[in-house]
Amino acid sequence: MVVLKIFYGIIVLIFSGLKFLAGIAFAAAVGNFGFWPCVILTISGGMLGVYLFATLDLKILNFFNKLFKIKKPTHVKFSKRIRFIAKLKSTYGLAGIALLTPIILQVPIGTFLAMRLIKNKWKVSLYMLCSFAFYSFTICGCYFFLGPHVKEMMGHILGH
Repeated sequence: MVVLKIFYGIIVLIFSGLKFLAGIAFAAAVGNFGFWPCVILTISGGMLGVYLFATLDLKILNFFNKLFKIKKPTHVKFSKRIRFIAKLKSTYGLAGIALLTPIILQVPIGTFLAMRLIKNKWKVSLYMLCSFAFYSFTICGCYFFLGPHVKEMMGHILGH
């Protein structure tokens, strides 16, 4: 049983580092963790993802540029997604990116955008930590303290 809990904890860390809401959903619904382990694991996983993607930022971009032989485009197509990201960066800055990273953007995309906006890894990490903590406490709190209706709804969403 302990080995299974450790395995579930590692999965929560990985999910939270890639897609934050998936980590919270897994920790709450499948992992059978309590409130504090759920909060600590999801925040830790999110920050692990931020650290990893902020550290490997340029290396990952250079790898994909070499792999796919990407050249800088002479003319850029502005899709709805590109317009949304540009508006987000110009209007709300780092705080907006950090606030939307856990729920709309994914951790790697949010970290790459934040690192393009501000080169200071510690500032990006602090904003992301605040955002992850806010969402983790809010969502885990709703799940664990509002009772079985939220648990049933998440069980239906996850297919359990």
